Amino acid sequence: MKWMGWSAGRMTVIAAMAAAMLSACGGGGGGGSAGTGNATGSNGSGTSSGQAAAETGNASQAAAITERDAHRFLGQASFGATPSTVASVRSLGYAGWLDNQFDTGLSVSHLSTADASVARLNADKVRASDIPYTWWTHAVQDPAQLRQRVAYALSQIFVVSTMDSVLADNSRLVASYMDMLTQNSSSTYRELLEAVALHPAMGIYLSTLQNRKEDPVSGRIPDENFAREVMQLFSIGLYELNDDGSLKLRNGQPIETYTSDDVRGLAKVFTGWSWHRPAGSTVEWWRCFWPSTGCNDYALQSRMPMSGYAEAHSTSEKRFLGITIPAQTTANPALSLRLALDRLATHPNTAPFISKQLIQRLVTSNPSPAYVARVTNVFRSSNGSLRAVVKAILLDAEARTPATSGVSMPSHGKLREPVLRLSQLLRAIPHSSTMYTTLQSAQSPAPFYYASTTDDPAFALGQTPMRSPSVFNFYRPGYKPPRSQLGTLGLVAPEMQTTSETSVLGYANFITTILDQGWGETHPQTGKPDIQFNLSSLQALDDGSSSARPQRMVDEAARLLLGGPLSSTLNERVVTAVGAMPRTNDQQKRRRAAAAVALIAVSPTYIVQQ
Repeated sequence: MKWMGWSAGRMTVIAAMAAAMLSACGGGGGGGSAGTGNATGSNGSGTSSGQAAAETGNASQAAAITERDAHRFLGQASFGATPSTVASVRSLGYAGWLDNQFDTGLSVSHLSTADASVARLNADKVRASDIPYTWWTHAVQDPAQLRQRVAYALSQIFVVSTMDSVLADNSRLVASYMDMLTQNSSSTYRELLEAVALHPAMGIYLSTLQNRKEDPVSGRIPDENFAREVMQLFSIGLYELNDDGSLKLRNGQPIETYTSDDVRGLAKVFTGWSWHRPAGSTVEWWRCFWPSTGCNDYALQSRMPMSGYAEAHSTSEKRFLGITIPAQTTANPALSLRLALDRLATHPNTAPFISKQLIQRLVTSNPSPAYVARVTNVFRSSNGSLRAVVKAILLDAEARTPATSGVSMPSHGKLREPVLRLSQLLRAIPHSSTMYTTLQSAQSPAPFYYASTTDDPAFALGQTPMRSPSVFNFYRPGYKPPRSQLGTLGLVAPEMQTTSETSVLGYANFITTILDQGWGETHPQTGKPDIQFNLSSLQALDDGSSSARPQRMVDEAARLLLGGPLSSTLNERVVTAVGAMPRTNDQQKRRRAAAAVALIAVSPTYIVQQ
């Protein structure tokens, strides 16, 4: 068998390492048994001086942050480290870098990038395929890395998806939703919750848009979809929690946070909401497809919050979660919404429920109860400031120096989900995009990556951004792989829900293929995948004496991808495999460089974020 110019013998190395990755992750959760092996590898813990820098931001202390420290931090706080962002963290310190990132303005929006792809590709509307174009563009190229990364974490809690047929055909709404999450990445949770509840993409996805009040004559009742999910997934969860995220128990059993009566009462709040209309207009309940007198612009409706329509809003009493909104003589949807969201935002469960999920999305699948409690306290004391909560998560000792924080390193960390593996690869390894470069030089329309969907687990990532199969995301926060050591240890590994023997080998296939052939849609002019990797700098290190050639190249690939040298065992495997490959011409030299990158990218050291 030949593939990417590799012999069957070389491919057995990938197969073995893929199997090792699956075994490691299954055996120890987010950190897995691979965690022990990582102690001297790429994702080792930070130093005590690095923690001091995180707490004070003092320049002299920040100077003590090592390249490995910075790289590990950026794996949690961005879509992947680059040499320039590593240098920035080491210069500013952890806290300084976070403040700088939160203060970084948002320039080009997802919506304008999606519109640019429509204009460039002569399409008549933004399609589902345009969402990967803008998502990958911002994940890899946007300077506001923290805000985009937090927005992605939020999108996995407040889920909308282009798997919905209506959103697939109107995915300008999804691009606008992504912008809304990015803009609210440093606002308060209460502000975010209202923005989510009123966004038309969510209105379509969970059927609050044009949800009408009850009608005793016809027997119509308000749609309960959003009312149920806003409690179960977006705010308070299913069971009452202590501030450390643990379950409250009554007679040894968990206590439910809401009942079917609460769902019915809250559902009335979300009646009477439909497309945005300007003041004085009365015709916007239905989507406006052409601007006309008294009719709002179609494009504006993609990004403006839904408007309340009194004639369709329930005026009856609304009881839920221990409060009552009295019957209204005159329907007031805005008042009902405000009272309901205030209750959800201040419910005792909301702070630990949201705090723990953000920790899981950014740092570790199994945070200690003390870690969750500390972040919950910040959530409460800051009135739900997401900026304060994210800083607390990323600067906590358990995030920066887990080995010295009393946590078990084998259970610390998380499986890096597939799209984050690829984003790190794209940010670490030089590459070019004809579509991005051409449009960037022209400056109009906005540049974008001609990225392709990556749904297929056998030949791609098994995951495409903003294309979750359901409102429950690609994986559940409490998922435990069945019949695994994880379950025996009482640990969770959410990302493992997307992992199987097929997806592990599929990922290895995908990485080796894109390093050789490129990735993305086929460019109409070049006839090749639009995104092409440039491995020339690695190839240049493969010159010189035979003994030094592969080691220098492997060391540099490890520095770019992991922030430092490989562990001795992994290094020996990669150097041996690469060194056995022929290098008599430029094509073979490039394949050696690609092999060095691929073998690291499929290893547990890269796959498991510690």
